[in-house]
Amino acid sequence: MKIASCRTAATAPWALLTLVMALAGGAATAAAAAPPFAFEAVTTLDEMASLIRARLPLGSASATVRRTFVEEGHASLKTRAGAPGIEKYLYDIDLCHYYVWRWNISADYDEQGRLLQAYVNGNIVFPNGAPKVIISKVAEAGKKAAIYRAQRPRPEAYKGEKSLGFLLFDRDGDLASTDDQALMGAGPSRADPANMGTMVVYSEVDPWRSIFDADPAGRIHPYAGRCDDADRLHDAQRQAPRP
Repeated sequence: MKIASCRTAATAPWALLTLVMALAGGAATAAAAAPPFAFEAVTTLDEMASLIRARLPLGSASATVRRTFVEEGHASLKTRAGAPGIEKYLYDIDLCHYYVWRWNISADYDEQGRLLQAYVNGNIVFPNGAPKVIISKVAEAGKKAAIYRAQRPRPEAYKGEKSLGFLLFDRDGDLASTDDQALMGAGPSRADPANMGTMVVYSEVDPWRSIFDADPAGRIHPYAGRCDDADRLHDAQRQAPRP
């Protein structure tokens, strides 16, 4: 009986280890079974920034970021001309023809392809990452700076905002050179046609990284939710008496 008792006591840690390994294997299986990333699953700008911080921390490989946004999310990949290591992932959603929501997720990488900074519609995601470039508002020597009023057409939003207005500062007055430009504009905070949230003001934003940039996404995706709720809301707003 004593020997049997000793054997039981000796094998108990192995039984516990087996149980721990089984639980760990189950957790790994659950993680592996996590659904792929989908832009439609994210509603707000803050949610997107939080998701990037949690899923794609600083130092992430560019292949991992591309897999998330391009392979899983089906965004359009755009690289920046003349700037190796800078790229963006565009995904447009037609919010029931009231507004075309753009996700413009851009990323800066080092020479080894490791993430230095990410941006959501032009605003930085990581406070401790590479700093945001601020364009000087003093004209270049011998040149004249200019401020332009511009429009980004969105004809698909024929029930609402068919064109998005913004101000563009150009340090040398030459629109062909884009590395000395800064944009100021505004847009909604939520990708929901029945509740677009509050107005978000974008200032000191690189136009290439913004919701206003002219680069086309591969396609404009239809809203995955119900449009009749948005239609009722907008009809009620139009019929409401004006003060």
